[in-house]
Amino acid sequence: MEKASPACIVCGCAERTRLVEKQGWTVYKCAGCGLGVLDPRPDPEELGRLYEKGYFDSHYSERLKADSPAMQRRLSQQSHRLRFFRRLKREGLVVDVGCGMGYFLYAAKRAGYGVRGVDLSDWAASYITGELQIPVSIGPIDEIVLGEGTVDVLTLWHSLEHMRHPLESLNRMTGWLKPEGLLVIEVPNHEGTDAVKMGADWPDWDLPYHLYHFSPKSLHMLLAAAGFEVIREKTYLSEHVRRRLEALFVPGFLARLIATFYSGSGYAVIARRKG
Repeated sequence: MEKASPACIVCGCAERTRLVEKQGWTVYKCAGCGLGVLDPRPDPEELGRLYEKGYFDSHYSERLKADSPAMQRRLSQQSHRLRFFRRLKREGLVVDVGCGMGYFLYAAKRAGYGVRGVDLSDWAASYITGELQIPVSIGPIDEIVLGEGTVDVLTLWHSLEHMRHPLESLNRMTGWLKPEGLLVIEVPNHEGTDAVKMGADWPDWDLPYHLYHFSPKSLHMLLAAAGFEVIREKTYLSEHVRRRLEALFVPGFLARLIATFYSGSGYAVIARRKG
């Protein structure tokens, strides 16, 4: 186990309050920017063992055939992510960091983009390179070598919260971007309605794998520190609110409409370099 930095990595504030306790783990919230931090947290060796003990099996259990009906359903589920940035960048190289089983990359490939994945899992990478015919770089961010200024869209779908040094990792990864390249990030939002109402039962705490827990404010401030400005953002409807309304026999379409007025578990942004 290791202690997190006493000062917030985003704003430098040393004041914090306890945010949640779950399964023996504690997350604290920065009084300055709202960043949540797991403290103490597993040291790198311990976290590596935790990942080896089944994280990838439990989170990414499928190995779908590229032309299967199940894959078509997966691609349909990824379409909203493509729509989020497609009007801003309709072609070029998309690199997805923390690519998992590669479904987003396969959807981007089918949409005409060049694609490459980055991940820690040999098991997942073997599936992506073999079945989906997509190249994958395997290893931690500080060991990945990609050409400077070669990437048009860099995506991190629920990956940033896993990184031990988010700012340093961003600084390294964004060096891969072209000057007008897009940085697309989605993280769990611990200030969203779902997290607030569900408390410790919110599944996106995902402890101890999530080392940091972002709010919109803290993510914006982290990106600013890395030299980026947010040009588009998106929240999702509250599944908690939708389920509660449907339990009260509110029609599904109306429950979904009302739930869009409440922030859900995810928060996504598109950012560009300042200036």
